[in-house]
Amino acid sequence: MLNKKTIKLTTIICLIAALSIVIFATRHTQYHYHSVYREFYVIPLILAAFWFGLRGALLASGSVTLFYLAFVWTFWQGLSAEKINTFIEIVFLNGMALVLGLLREREHRERRRTQKMENLATIGKTVSGIAHDMKTPLVAIAGFSRRILKKLGADDPHREKLTIIYQEAQRLEIMVKDMLEYARPLNLRLSLTDVSGIIQESIAIVKGMAGEKQVIIEGRVSSNIAPLRIDPRRMKQVFINLLTNAVQASPPGETVVITSVSEDGSFLIDITDHGPGIAAEQRENIFTPFFTTKKEGVGLGLVMVKNIVAAHGGEVQFFNNPPPATGVTFRVILPRESGVVSSLIEK
Repeated sequence: MLNKKTIKLTTIICLIAALSIVIFATRHTQYHYHSVYREFYVIPLILAAFWFGLRGALLASGSVTLFYLAFVWTFWQGLSAEKINTFIEIVFLNGMALVLGLLREREHRERRRTQKMENLATIGKTVSGIAHDMKTPLVAIAGFSRRILKKLGADDPHREKLTIIYQEAQRLEIMVKDMLEYARPLNLRLSLTDVSGIIQESIAIVKGMAGEKQVIIEGRVSSNIAPLRIDPRRMKQVFINLLTNAVQASPPGETVVITSVSEDGSFLIDITDHGPGIAAEQRENIFTPFFTTKKEGVGLGLVMVKNIVAAHGGEVQFFNNPPPATGVTFRVILPRESGVVSSLIEK
């Protein structure tokens, strides 16, 4: 049984073929009606654009163009007003196919984006409910495990298993915290803050984990930068998250570099690692909620980074380091003048 796509494609081909046959068959008897017959090519072009988007519209218009040219070449009797009109029609049909195809593609993108946002909103509400239900038992498991661990001797045979339970409960607590943080409204408490100080504090927090991985964090941050109006707690969350990702992506012995520079009324902070970089097929989804390439985590860290920076009127960019260097650089751009979305500011 034919599927819908095959039926639609067959319909377009049959329409183009039928019109072409009619025009060829009437080349002597009803030539004066050809200008009318040719107008009907608009129908398969519209259907191709509606059903298959830009590619379908261009393939249909290309097929019609080939027929036009073959017909004109076969019955060429010199240049005339009719031939010029035919060439103008060819240009018009191809232009119309291009416009219709682009409009249909844009409509498809908007529909997919809207559907994606609706799905994410539904997932967010569901995840928030699950996270709320998980929070209390996880806190209890971690708390009781920690108390029992304190009472067990170093040579107790159950200590290793209980340690695993405690560590896994802590890991799940962090995941639940991330999910709840994502589901809550993003409220900012703004104040004039020394961004360089926030960066140094973030480096100090991540240095312990970096030391365990034998990764060096090198800060090249200027200390004489005018304070910015930001939420210090939220912005520290941004830098800690990006530094943590950079350390986790870097192999032992490598260096994560964080630099800052003032440029065109903006404050730029670059965090560069020397890991494997970001694959081309992953770049589109890098800021998509719940997308992650890690074994641990729920894929909300970079989403929160983007949301926080956007709420400050800024932007987050990323790009692979130019060869021969490896790794990726995440760039946080903060405006000198506050561009904060007012509805997100906590009064």
